[in-house]
Amino acid sequence: MRRIVFEMETSDPDDFMTLLWLADHPGVELAGVVVTPGSQDQCQLVRWGLDLCGRQDVPVGALHGPGWWASADGQKPRVSGFHYKVYGAAIREHAVGEVSGGPALLARLIAAADTTVVVGSAPKNIGRAFREFPELTLDCWVQQGGFAGDNLVAAPLEKFRGKLTCPSFNPGGAPKETLELLESPRIARRLFVSKNVCHGVQWHAELQAGLKRRLAGTAVRTGLATMIAALDRYLEDRGVAKAMHDLVAAACAIDPAVCEFAGVEIYRERGEWGARAAEGTRTAISIGFDELRFVEVLAG
Repeated sequence: MRRIVFEMETSDPDDFMTLLWLADHPGVELAGVVVTPGSQDQCQLVRWGLDLCGRQDVPVGALHGPGWWASADGQKPRVSGFHYKVYGAAIREHAVGEVSGGPALLARLIAAADTTVVVGSAPKNIGRAFREFPELTLDCWVQQGGFAGDNLVAAPLEKFRGKLTCPSFNPGGAPKETLELLESPRIARRLFVSKNVCHGVQWHAELQAGLKRRLAGTAVRTGLATMIAALDRYLEDRGVAKAMHDLVAAACAIDPAVCEFAGVEIYRERGEWGARAAEGTRTAISIGFDELRFVEVLAG
């Protein structure tokens, strides 16, 4: 069992699909979920998904805490309309339940040994937790984002060919926190799932069909079945493949062999992110991807 805390946001459908996949995965002990920035509608969606998967026991935290919800900024809607369209408007009536301050909840949860924090958003909760709780240590931080360029990736995506640095949404949303976490001696291992790799993982009809074939004749758990149904709807409505960046990162947390990783130093230069080969940093970035292994991990 891999003990995981998931930090997420809700503007893109893949974070929530990843949560559904993690919630009742047989190889995962989902210890908690923290939301960035953590508005009421975000926490309501997360609670609905966890309850759907029978995970009423999983605590939820919000970066600013529920006291922030009454503020003008806290009342801004932050859940993509895709979620209500696909999963149902009844989410809006679902009980939010208890919501804790995210950094404090995260600090409490990762006090247990052998915990992995998977971040599909800007690393704001984990960044604040390490700043406010100096005694914290962590076994593994898996971050979706960052960039591995031509100096590391043998077969770069065409849109990134010739680049050594590139903007990256998630670390770019919390650059100070990202750099502090990269330098922290209190994190034993850091894995970045680079956009030069995960942007090539497009969830198309063939991949969807392959996963369904792999699951044929088995009892498909609620979280995975709901994710598959949502992807069916996405492919039908939009007619284009769906990038599933966070799902790749979460799969690597369970089985790092889903991607090929190289030891690196990650740096920021003129607002862009890059990585150079280095030893002894306890940091690695993805430079390759194994689709067959990915599907096996998804199937559980």
